[in-house]
Amino acid sequence: MQEMGSTLYLTLLIIISILSLIGCSVLLVDYFQQKQDANLAGKLLAILSISDAIYVIAVVMNPTPQTDGVFCVIQALFKQSSSVSTFIVNFFFCLTTFLTIVENIDITDDRYHIYKRNAKIFSILCPFLIALVPITYSGYGKQYYACGFKTQNAYWIGELLLFYVPFGFLFGASIYFLVKIQKFLQEIQQNKLGHDDFIINRRTLISQNSQITVGEQYTKFLFYYTLIHFFCWIPIIMSSIFDIIFEGDFLWLGGISQIVACLQGFLDCLLFLISKRVSSQSQVYERNNSFLTADPVDIYRGSVVYNSSL
Repeated sequence: MQEMGSTLYLTLLIIISILSLIGCSVLLVDYFQQKQDANLAGKLLAILSISDAIYVIAVVMNPTPQTDGVFCVIQALFKQSSSVSTFIVNFFFCLTTFLTIVENIDITDDRYHIYKRNAKIFSILCPFLIALVPITYSGYGKQYYACGFKTQNAYWIGELLLFYVPFGFLFGASIYFLVKIQKFLQEIQQNKLGHDDFIINRRTLISQNSQITVGEQYTKFLFYYTLIHFFCWIPIIMSSIFDIIFEGDFLWLGGISQIVACLQGFLDCLLFLISKRVSSQSQVYERNNSFLTADPVDIYRGSVVYNSSL
């Protein structure tokens, strides 16, 4: 029975991994096609794609580890690094949108260029440094499905501090920024020009409605990205917690959690293609509307969504 379960796990893992690697490749190809004009969101999405691919490759290269050792530690290191990178990239997606729309950050300011540089550095360097810490106390070890954090005895404290805490803080902060953005958009919606102003301020009315729509669409897709990342990583957390509390190996949950985590690259690509299609349709509408051919009227306290560095 266990052998049959392992065969099913490996089959599903290979299928999901291929789909995710294809998805990551699509995102990277899109990024390199417009690398010169890529904004911060495009660069973060490229980092996210690389992280997704690294996680998938790390799991597939040793799906059922037999012993602890250097190869096992390397696998756990890349898994941990890529997972934390996902949390950080998602955080910067939401933070940058918040700063651009709500806080009216000046995208031409030198400080903003420093911020963009730091966002890329933190998304790449910090996850790797965090992943190195368990090596100092032999915190990585063999699990039935892929190597990872040890949970026996007091080893679970390392996983708590290096995985659970970053996960909780970064995803909690992401949700906070999304809520603040949504409230701000609702405030703009309530205070915008009404129907009585349509005849006198037709261009202004159309422009501000278009900006509100763009902001709402972007926020909605950011929420979907956050939801996907949460969905992909919560099974691993549940599996680990069960192992710690019940001191047993929940093999079926461990297998499902690895498969779902590997699915992230495919889901990110799928959502990206949908969002790109929606964005293209919006741009076609704007080009066909003569009232929107000029620069849009600013309703985001100086931050024009169309020209945002997101």
